[in-house]
Formats: sequence, C-alpha cells, structure tokens
Amino acid sequence: MSRALLLVGSPKSRKSASRAIGDALISRLAARGWGTLAERIPTRFDVDLTALFDGIADAELVVLSFPVYVDTLPAPVTRFLQEWSERGPRREGQRLVVLTQCGFPEAAHCASSIEVCRNFAREVGVTWTGALAFGMGPSVGEAGIEHSPIARALPSLDVAADALAAGEAVPDAVAAAFARPTFPAWLYVAVGGLSWRLQARQQRADAPLRYRRYAQEVRS
Repeated sequence: MSRALLLVGSPKSRKSASRAIGDALISRLAARGWGTLAERIPTRFDVDLTALFDGIADAELVVLSFPVYVDTLPAPVTRFLQEWSERGPRREGQRLVVLTQCGFPEAAHCASSIEVCRNFAREVGVTWTGALAFGMGPSVGEAGIEHSPIARALPSLDVAADALAAGEAVPDAVAAAFARPTFPAWLYVAVGGLSWRLQARQQRADAPLRYRRYAQEVRS
C-alpha cells in the first residue's frame, strides 16, 4: 500500500487552515486506497524529531502544509527542513508536494515559500511534485474547508489527488485554478478590517489601533 504523510507546519495548536486543507487532500488519497498519517511539526526547537523522521522514512509522498508568515515559511518549518536536510531519512523515489496559504488576498505572496521548498527538495533528493497555494487563508475556519468560501477549490483537490495517486505532479492548470481568489480583494480587506475593529473594541483597544508610535509631526 502506498503511504502519504501530512506534515502540518502551522504553529496553531487548534485546527488551522493548514491542517484543514491538508486533511482535505490526504482524505482524498485515502479514498484512493492510500495509507495516510498526519503529524504536526513541533514549534519548540528542543524536541526530538526521531518519530517524525520515522514517518517520513515510511512515506512515499510527503505533504507539507503551512501558512506564509510575512513572506516565508514559519520558523519551526524552516528549522525542521534544515534538520531533515542534515540528518533526515533518504528514500529512493520519495515525493514532496506543498500546500500553502497566506493572509493576503493574492496567492502570489506564497511564491517565495514555494521556491524555498522546491530548492529543498532538490537538495535532499526528493522528487518535487508541485504546490497548491491560495490567498485569503483566514477565510478557512475551524469547521474545515468544506464549510468555508475556499470550498469552491475542492474540485481542484480531486484532480490533484488523482495526479498524485498516479505518481504524477500537480498539473499547472490545477494549481492556477486553486489559487483563484474566492471573492474580490476589496471585499476581503473590508471584512478583515471590520473584524479587527470589532475584536479591538471587545478588548477596549479601539483607539490604540489608530496610534502611530513613531510618527513625527512635519512642520513647514
């Protein structure tokens, strides 16, 4: 039986968008007869990674799912990839696929993180099988992808799962369809701004949101 390992790189302890989209993909692989396992990349740097490396050694396909922080991978994910590169297992024919998302409206902000992972795969000798990226990550709630606006991308996941199960890479057309915005960027920004203001008001911190700590008055 072919095996896939989902590695979740979100620092959130509760169910995250990274876990939701990762679960959606490996559940589709399971429906196609694959054995699947999900593990979370530790956020602490002093944790023994032996168990994770054992899981990687058994996996034909490694699915790495993580959020983009600013413009790159979260620090625990970077550290984990460094450890994997230096002392992790090597398995002939092993493949890597990446799932990533960012808080910006456009999926293009994920490009540099995808390139980091592509270079990592080349360095450790893992076959790169593509990436699926989308913006508006916060629109995926804890209820899962099926109950979020990103549910419109589920057909793309079905096609991606077919390709991965067949030993192929994620088709470019599928990645492009998956990255398509769920709704207009202006609406996403407006709703996000309103959400921040409501949260700030609940915490009695509405006014400080408008502070400019290092602003200087310009006098003519």
